[in-house]
Amino acid sequence: MAPPAQPLTGPARKASKKIPPLTNLAPCVLVPLRDDILNTELSQDPVRRIKWILNTINYQREGIRENLLCMFEREKQRAIQQAIEMEQAQGPPKTRPGLPLSEVDEVIANMEAPAVPGMNYNISSMPVLHPPTSLPPNTSHRDRTVLELLLMVEKGLSQLQGFEKYMADIKQHYLACLERELAKMDDPGRLTEGRSG
Repeated sequence: MAPPAQPLTGPARKASKKIPPLTNLAPCVLVPLRDDILNTELSQDPVRRIKWILNTINYQREGIRENLLCMFEREKQRAIQQAIEMEQAQGPPKTRPGLPLSEVDEVIANMEAPAVPGMNYNISSMPVLHPPTSLPPNTSHRDRTVLELLLMVEKGLSQLQGFEKYMADIKQHYLACLERELAKMDDPGRLTEGRSG
C-alpha cells in the first residue's frame, strides 16, 4: 500500500505574498553597470576598446544568466504556491492505490536479477524529455503541478541554451574583430594599402 500523500503545506512552505506569473523575460537583461558610463572615456585604441567590449560581454552574460535563473526559480515558487492554495481549498488528494502484491514480487525479482554479461549499462546520452502537454481531466492537482514544473524546466532550459548561443555568437563576432585589428598591427603595410585604395 502506498504511503499517504504528504500535504504541500507546512512551516517551510508558507509564502509571504502572492507571486504574479512570469509573462516576460525582458527585465532579465537589466544588469547593473560596473563603470560610470557618463564619465568613462573609451580608449581610442581599437584593440583596447574591443578587449573592453569582450570583458563587458562576459560580465553581462553572467549577470543576465543569473537573472534568468532567478526568474525561473521565482516562477517555480509561484507554481508551488498556487498548488498549495488549491490543495488548501480542496483538501489533500486521495492516495492512489499501490501495485497489487503479485506485481510487487515481479518488480522486486526484476531488480534482483543479475546483470547480463557483456551488456553496457552506462547511459551514453540522455534522451530529451518531452512531457505531455495535456492531462486527463480527472488528474490530481499535484500531477498537474508536476507537469507544469516539468514544462517550466524544459522551457527555461531551452531559453538558457538559446541565450548562451546568442551571447557566444556576439562574443565570436568581437573576437574576429580583435583578430583583424591585431593582424593590422602586425602588418602595417596592409593598413596603408587599405587607406589609399
